[in-house]
Amino acid sequence: MKQLSPADRQRFEDFLSGKSGERVFIQATGHPSQPTGCCPCDRSWAAVLWFYAKATLLAVLLKLPFNGLKIAYLRALGATIGQQVFISVDVWIDPAFTQLLTIEDNVMIGVGAKIALHEFGQREFRAGRVVLRREAIIGGFAIIGHGVEIGEGATVAGGAAVQRDVPARATAIGNPARILRPKNEVASQTNTAHE
Repeated sequence: MKQLSPADRQRFEDFLSGKSGERVFIQATGHPSQPTGCCPCDRSWAAVLWFYAKATLLAVLLKLPFNGLKIAYLRALGATIGQQVFISVDVWIDPAFTQLLTIEDNVMIGVGAKIALHEFGQREFRAGRVVLRREAIIGGFAIIGHGVEIGEGATVAGGAAVQRDVPARATAIGNPARILRPKNEVASQTNTAHE
């Protein structure tokens, strides 16, 4: 069983607070069935109960059609949410590290989409900031992995599983997602090649 050392714990806290400037945190750990020091469930029983109460309320609110309540609660949990954001029903947002989520202005998130902010492997923990830039569209039932940035005006097609950045105005489709460049970018490259 490997838990975080005091130095690693401080590095993780700096990452969570944004002081480190890193987008992804990676740490070797023991198997997640044992306490690792990376999970909110590794704290005191009172802290664990408080975490699960907040996580349950988030899950309930995200299933409902009341957009304003979702936005307000995510902000209260530390997420950065812009103006004119729409989060559809039955969306799942990782409750463990909501402070790692940034959703800029005019973003739309479709029904059943999922946004992960961390994951455990057999011997490794990873957490990452997810940034949805202005006017991005996340299609229904899409999956956004931790540490991913969706560029300004980009689209993640329904059902796509995205584990890498999507450039501005591009489209991500499929599982695993592949990136389609914007039509105007393809046209300009074609015209340049013919000149």
